[in-house]
Amino acid sequence: MTPFIPVDWYLALITSAIVFIYLIVSKKLPPFFYNNLNKWLFLFLLVNVLATFLSPFQEEAFSGMIVLFQIYFFIYLNLVFLTENGLKNILPLVLGISVGFNGLIAGLEYFMGIQIFMVGEPGGGRVYGLTSGANNMAVWSIMAIPPLIYKLMTASSPGQFLGWLSLNIFAIMGLISSESRAGFLVFLIMLMLIVYMNRHLFQPRFLGLVISGISLCFLMVAVAIPDEYFERQKTLLAEDQYQDTALQRRQAYIRVGLASFFEHPVLGTGTFTFPQVWVNSIESRFFKMTERGAHNTYLDIMVGLGVVGLLVLLGLFFRIFKDFMNALSNFEMIGDEPMHGITQAYLVSFVCLVVYCLFKTMLDNKMFILLISISQVVYILSSEKKEQVHGYAG
Repeated sequence: MTPFIPVDWYLALITSAIVFIYLIVSKKLPPFFYNNLNKWLFLFLLVNVLATFLSPFQEEAFSGMIVLFQIYFFIYLNLVFLTENGLKNILPLVLGISVGFNGLIAGLEYFMGIQIFMVGEPGGGRVYGLTSGANNMAVWSIMAIPPLIYKLMTASSPGQFLGWLSLNIFAIMGLISSESRAGFLVFLIMLMLIVYMNRHLFQPRFLGLVISGISLCFLMVAVAIPDEYFERQKTLLAEDQYQDTALQRRQAYIRVGLASFFEHPVLGTGTFTFPQVWVNSIESRFFKMTERGAHNTYLDIMVGLGVVGLLVLLGLFFRIFKDFMNALSNFEMIGDEPMHGITQAYLVSFVCLVVYCLFKTMLDNKMFILLISISQVVYILSSEKKEQVHGYAG
C-alpha cells in the first residue's frame, strides 16, 4: 500500500519535469530568473546555512532547510510560467475560482448549515473549505480579493461584472467563515488601501450611488453574518482578554521567542526552529501543548536566524515593495493602464500579507511565494516596456 501523496505534489512534479526538459532544450535560463531578488535570496540562504550549522537543534534545523529549498523552488518555478497575459487575465480567474470554490463550500456550511465536506474545526464554528485550516482560508481570501475587485471594477460587460462580483462574494464568504480575527483586521486595512489607491475614481456625481452601495452592504452584513462572528471579533478589544486562551497562547509565544532571541541574538537557533524552542519552554507545559509555530513570521525569523536574519528578511521585503512601486511608476509613465491596475492590486495583496506576517508564519505560504515572484515579473515587464518607449529602463 503506497502512502497518500497530496495532489499538488504530483502537479509540482509534473511541472518540474516540464521545466527541466525546457531548460535542456533551450540551453538557457528563463529571462525572469535574472532579477533584483537573487542577491537577497542568496544572502538569506547564506544566513540560514550558518544558523543551521550552529543550531542547538541540528536535525530540526536541517528539516527547516528542506522547507526553505522548497520555497526557493516555487519562487523560481513561478518565474518560468508567469506572463503578462497571465497576470492580467488568467491568474485573477484562477485565484477567483480556487478561492471562490473554497469560500462557497465554507460559506454554505457557515451561513446555511449545508455541509458538503467535513470542513470545520472539531467542536467549533470556524470552517475553511478545502484548505488546510481556518487561518489559511483567511490568507487565501486576503490575497485574492484585491485582484478580484480590480477585475470587477474593469468588467466590460454585465456578464463579466456578475461573474467577478460572485467570485468576490465567495472569497469574502470564505474570509468570514474562517472567523479569523487577524483576517478581519487585515481586511479592514485592505479596504482602506483599495479606496485610497482608487480615490481618483470617486467622483461627486457617483456619491449617492456609493452611499447606497455601502448602506446595502451594511444591511447584508447585519442580516447574513451570524452573531458568533461579531462576538469573536469583539475579543480583540475586550478587557478580559486573559480569558481567551488563543490570545494567551500568542502572548506566550512572544515571551518564549524574546527569551530565546536574547540567548541567541546574532544567528538564532536555526531555520524554522521556533517549535523546538517552544516545546522546551515552561509555557508549553502550562498550555499542555507540543510543538507550535510562532504565529508571527518576524518572531519566527528572529528566533531562528537572529537579528542578522531579520534584517535580511526586512531588506528582502523592502526590495519587493520597491520593485512593485517602480513597476507602477513605469506602467503609469508609458500609459499601460491594465498592467498598472493589476500591479496595484497585487501590491495591495503583498502589503496585506506583510501585515498578516504579524499573526501567521507566512514564508512557506503558497500565496506569499506567488506574490514574491509576481513582484519581479511586473518590474521586469515594466522596465522592458519603458525602454521600448523611452529608450531607457527604470
